[in-house]
Amino acid sequence: MPVEETLTRAAADLAAGRTGLARQRLRGLVGSFPDRLDVREQLAGAYRREGDLAQAGRWSYLGEHRDEREVAAFERTCGDPFARMRALCWRTDEDSAGPGAAARLRALREEAERIAGAPVSWRDPRAPEPVLTPGQRAGELLAVALVLAVLGLAVVGLGWLVVTGARTVWDWLT
Repeated sequence: MPVEETLTRAAADLAAGRTGLARQRLRGLVGSFPDRLDVREQLAGAYRREGDLAQAGRWSYLGEHRDEREVAAFERTCGDPFARMRALCWRTDEDSAGPGAAARLRALREEAERIAGAPVSWRDPRAPEPVLTPGQRAGELLAVALVLAVLGLAVVGLGWLVVTGARTVWDWLT
């Protein structure tokens, strides 16, 4: 179905109060056309009608006339820049978004890169793996050894109970 026809159907769904169906149509369009800011804004409007500030902020994040309360709700929901990058589902060149949106995308990516200490891609934004100190690694090994010791004692204790119980039953029968 062509984009404009889907947008028309989504608008009709919203007018008829079928926000769930409109959201579904618009989410499909955002997945197919991630650089269409007008589709993102319409999706934000659908969430706004339902009172979901975080999702409205997510989809209006790149818009020119975004509500900062919604953006703040989105940022609280996705606390780190990597989670926000994944939530935005941006897959194309930042500059294709237009000057305002491109600046927001670039600022978010640069924030993630400062944390990561390395380049971060929109295609696969991941937080860096934490580097464990020798003390932390020793603590992990100690915890694993403790768990294994407790499990070993539990197996031995259970075996003792089974053997003792079997002997008791044998004594009763004989």
